[in-house]
Amino acid sequence: MSARDTMIPLLSTPWVDASGKTLPVRALPGLRPALLKTLRSIYPASINPSTEALLATCRGLADTELGLIDFTGLCFPEEPCSVFKPCLTLAIDDAGRRWIAELGNEDLPGSVWCVFPDPQVAVHVSEGLCTFVATLRDLALRGQTLAWLRDLSANAHSVWAHRRALALRPYRAHHLDDAIRDWLASLPSNAYVYDLRASSTVRGWPYGVAGPSARLYRCGRLPVFAVAGSPTAGWRAGQPETTSPVHPFATMSLQLELPRVVTVDAVDFKPRNPSRRRSTGESPGRFRDRSHLGPACTVELLCA
Repeated sequence: MSARDTMIPLLSTPWVDASGKTLPVRALPGLRPALLKTLRSIYPASINPSTEALLATCRGLADTELGLIDFTGLCFPEEPCSVFKPCLTLAIDDAGRRWIAELGNEDLPGSVWCVFPDPQVAVHVSEGLCTFVATLRDLALRGQTLAWLRDLSANAHSVWAHRRALALRPYRAHHLDDAIRDWLASLPSNAYVYDLRASSTVRGWPYGVAGPSARLYRCGRLPVFAVAGSPTAGWRAGQPETTSPVHPFATMSLQLELPRVVTVDAVDFKPRNPSRRRSTGESPGRFRDRSHLGPACTVELLCA
């Protein structure tokens, strides 16, 4: 069964919780052929037959606990972090978190990330759009979405608090495979590497660790990232290996040769930090120019 065949029932069936209450989440109608043609011109390598068939059936979800979820990538500003491109911005919630799905060779958009503005951490959420929607549906039906979001926030804060313990220096990662070794050799000597290939409870990397001067790197489309640049004020000073309480499984993970897993108690979100985009070294993301789409197409995209 294809990813699209798995996903269509998630979108076409009403979301009804255990008490029999129908949730307000609703699937948005698919796109007209003219607009699908326009999307193909914008994402020529990514709008494959499976994605096109999905968009012809459903263009997104409305009234989720993340707000509007858009499968077209045109309803929100582009993700400014270059290492994730090409990708779709699926949603930007009230806390300023940006939910993105990477585009590649998969039938449907691939890995989904939650990019936090503060702390400046990107957390891996799921391996694909289908899994992401299935997770949202399951959480909503069980009434656990808010708890899940708090856990994501705790993970992001934990990654940021342990950003030194989780980092590798290129010259200390000589034991990694050949493809990664070649990439490591191309990095600046002051780079900090975050290898998220192994499955773990927390898969996140602190893209803002080097401040506004940061240069971001990625090894192809692998979840292996690096950050180089002048550290933010006080980043080195007074930073022990770990800076906040961790659960036992995290303590054991930090003792491994390549520590990856940390967690802390849930904390509240902070308002969106304008420096989020400055840290990437790129100009702030702007809404795509949709003038060529015409008024009718723009309304079709933006009106739920």
